[in-house]
Amino acid sequence: MSGAAFDDLLDPPPAATQGPHEGLLARTLTELSREIHAGDLSSRELVSACLERIDALGGRDELNAVLLARGEAVLDEAARLDEQQAAGETLGPLHGIPIGVKDAFATAGTRTTGGTVVLRDWVPERDATAVTRLKEAGALILAKLNLHEAGFGVSSNNPHYGPVRNPYDVSRIAGGSSGGSGAAVAAHLCPAAIGTDTGASVRHPAAMCGVVGVKPTLGRIGRGGVLGLSWSYDVAGPITRDVVDAALMLRVLSSGPDDRDPAAMSSPRGELADLAGACRSVRGRRVGVPRGYFADDNDPEVDRVLADAQRRLADAGAELVPVEVARVEEATPTGFLTVLPEDVVLTEQLLLEAGVEGGLASVLHLFGDDVRAALGSQVGPAAGPVPAHVYARAVHETVPAIRHGFLDALDGVDALLTPIAPAAAAPISDSSSMLHNGRTVDLFETNIRYLFCVSVAGLPAISVPGGTTADGLPIGLQLVGAPWREDLLFDIALAWQQLTTSDAR
Repeated sequence: MSGAAFDDLLDPPPAATQGPHEGLLARTLTELSREIHAGDLSSRELVSACLERIDALGGRDELNAVLLARGEAVLDEAARLDEQQAAGETLGPLHGIPIGVKDAFATAGTRTTGGTVVLRDWVPERDATAVTRLKEAGALILAKLNLHEAGFGVSSNNPHYGPVRNPYDVSRIAGGSSGGSGAAVAAHLCPAAIGTDTGASVRHPAAMCGVVGVKPTLGRIGRGGVLGLSWSYDVAGPITRDVVDAALMLRVLSSGPDDRDPAAMSSPRGELADLAGACRSVRGRRVGVPRGYFADDNDPEVDRVLADAQRRLADAGAELVPVEVARVEEATPTGFLTVLPEDVVLTEQLLLEAGVEGGLASVLHLFGDDVRAALGSQVGPAAGPVPAHVYARAVHETVPAIRHGFLDALDGVDALLTPIAPAAAAPISDSSSMLHNGRTVDLFETNIRYLFCVSVAGLPAISVPGGTTADGLPIGLQLVGAPWREDLLFDIALAWQQLTTSDAR
């Protein structure tokens, strides 16, 4: 099924069919891993191919998805893994596979910027837990990927390192904040990548770039070494071109405890099956379709794609169940009441770890306009911080009520089906606002409308391709499940992928 996932719904982006090694890197992570384990492909050959594609397509004058490629260092690591392979020793399911890493994960000995100039010279001494898990499974850290500055936005129009460009249309945003991860995977610069998701940041770029993104239940993946925004909502997650690959990545990432993250589960609940070679069906599945909030004011193209997906699912035997999600409209304002004060504390801790003196207030002027405005609302001369009692009420009253609203909607169904966003990727020039249904709206709040609420509720979700606009821009669908039921979400997502893949029928 090389390069064929979701091929009824969207063609590969132009960037994926250009540049060197297009054929080799069109293969899925699972296919490449099988070839390496069989001895039919060397890790050094695969890494070299990825680096050549990054040189051709990933740099600042092209997609601008990559901030730093590890070059000779990762080639040397690949050669050592090939020697182990030849000696009959493999580290794990990702042995020899190069993975892209959002530059919000600390990487020992490799610069980690968080997309800021404040950290442009920081070289951590210890890997993030997610990076450690990848290495333990045999993966190689190929490159650090571009992102929205400090992970706080959806455009990935970085004021310091330049905008990430969408592989389907380079004048459009790649989504965010893990925009480089979405663009790199879609353009076949790497077989898979990892990102972070506080309120949208894995699912949104996956949808904008026509790939798969997973936001797991908080606690499934340890967050040690992540440049975070919020204790309450931050998670790490994989971005891939294929649901089987996403399940493999999540199994690797979710193994083991994390001494830097008290929320991490030593043994996360819910077994994640190996989906390689599996066949799944939606027959008999009950899929909740939220009304009201999730159906108001979408671009007509989004509504068309959603309606077509519902028809396909029903024709394949799924039962579509209308549901209501109580108090969902409170999620975004409540989420910001939580994230803003938590972000200040986490940023202060990070600056201290990185040896930046003077604290956040002293470097506030070095951030771009949007991030400076968000952080400056809490610290500095123009600050109006969230009052402690408002924060406490949000955390202990409103957030649980929103969660109950989602759980009530999930009662009796296997998953909820929503759009990822009300519209496809906006032009890069629309860095703070966008034209939507004939009027100008806030780009950030519009694009997180259906995503941040799921984070506030603490639920797992998967973004899968749903179709395209008339202009060929990807439109994503979101499957939302009960806590720790990523296994069920993967089953439905894989059934959807197989339902929309020509050579699977």
